[in-house]
Amino acid sequence: MMRTWLISLIACSALNASSITAPLLDVNGTQATVASENLRTGMSGFILRTFDTEHSTIIANARVEKVDQKLAILKLSEYDGLKQKALPGGNWVPKSSDLAVIAYDYERALMIAPSDDTYDTLTKGIHGVEWIHPDNFAAYLSNEGHPTPLVEDFKNYCTANSVGLLYIQTAQNLFTLDCKSFTLLEHTPANASSDTVQTPFYSRIPLIRASWWGKGSSRLERYEPYYLEQIILNNAKNKDLYELTKAKFSEQSALLRIFDVKE
Repeated sequence: MMRTWLISLIACSALNASSITAPLLDVNGTQATVASENLRTGMSGFILRTFDTEHSTIIANARVEKVDQKLAILKLSEYDGLKQKALPGGNWVPKSSDLAVIAYDYERALMIAPSDDTYDTLTKGIHGVEWIHPDNFAAYLSNEGHPTPLVEDFKNYCTANSVGLLYIQTAQNLFTLDCKSFTLLEHTPANASSDTVQTPFYSRIPLIRASWWGKGSSRLERYEPYYLEQIILNNAKNKDLYELTKAKFSEQSALLRIFDVKE
């Protein structure tokens, strides 16, 4: 019998709210600044150029790199949300007055959970989200030949399918990440224990096909250690995550040596 306890109220997360739109205040190369209200480090989005009342286009990716008092610094890069070589592109460079649209896809989310009971409990407890069933992601992994999902698999899948948030449940915490950058946005105490753990995660796909060789081609044997390591590897400067990991593991843990934070 599986029992799940949700310690915190996760049904009203601000991350599931509407997208945040703000004009660029200043642009310097691959960086831009906007007003930081409701923005968090790691949130992703895009830059929108409006030509007239009927015509506009996306001209760049944007990711919140730093939030400082009332301003946020965005990291700008080439837009990769639409990969279609047959369509013409533009050489527009972001400028002041262009619009930053952040957290545009945050109403669509993917949940990675160790069992069907945990999955059902969590997805029913978080409201205002269109859940993309993990069967779809498992089918994508099977096509890639990756029974062990790589961080790049999450990024590519979520970019191609307009999925903004990624939730990963471990035994004691629910981690919320920006799925396109794999940046940790928040973590919530959410204890879940189960007699059975499905790897690489709960889905109704009986078997994910494996490539002959390469990263991700081996089958995942231990659920929680793998996902914790991937979250830490990609958020090594996150001090809150460091404190959480430090409280969970001994000072000799290899996971703690991954971090690059100043105590």
